[in-house]
Amino acid sequence: MIPKITFFSLLLIVLIACQQEIEESVQVMQKSSINKYNWNSRLLLINIDNTENELYQSLLKFQIEKFCEFEDRKLIGIKFEDGINNAYFTPDFISNKYGMWLVGYDGTVKGFSEDQSFLYQIFDIIDQMPMRQNEIQNNPSKC
Repeated sequence: MIPKITFFSLLLIVLIACQQEIEESVQVMQKSSINKYNWNSRLLLINIDNTENELYQSLLKFQIEKFCEFEDRKLIGIKFEDGINNAYFTPDFISNKYGMWLVGYDGTVKGFSEDQSFLYQIFDIIDQMPMRQNEIQNNPSKC
């Protein structure tokens, strides 16, 4: 016969393990694909090893300085840390790779870089896209 204390201890351990599995399952169910932005927004994805990463810090500063330009180009930044983001599933092209990806309206990668010089190229890359040319003609920049 198992003593009551041991039985309840085992039961508590099993319940905690089950709760953790349920919480992880709920997190996965709540995640969405970055494809939900297709045809509505462009994405600047970054995958880093930690938030102190120089590339990430440069991106944060750049986003603040160029907020209007990001808005004007419908550009959304999304951070992955070691390939993980709590809100989005990790795109295949990110797996085991660090850097920044520019993703167009159509959901395809338009550019990639592992260094911060890419930040100063993204607006030029976007502005050469046919859909962006239409946006510029129909809605002149407010920046």
